[in-house]
Amino acid sequence: MQSMAMSSPRYPRRADLAQKLRRWQKRHNSPAKVAATHRQVLLDRVVESMAFENEPVTMGRLRSLLESRSPKVT
Repeated sequence: MQSMAMSSPRYPRRADLAQKLRRWQKRHNSPAKVAATHRQVLLDRVVESMAFENEPVTMGRLRSLLESRSPKVT
């Protein structure tokens, strides 16, 4: 039986993960930047979640709902 090596593509090395975390922390060094990053992917996550719940919705439909409910800025 072959042992599972930690350096296989399925299991990244600890040093690689630590480096990836440091890069993320450098780019997201304030709560505002973290929130902005989450807002960028929020609609994608909603689309995936709705599909998982067997109630699919398109990205276009979500955007139109957001636009129709957003307060008008004058």
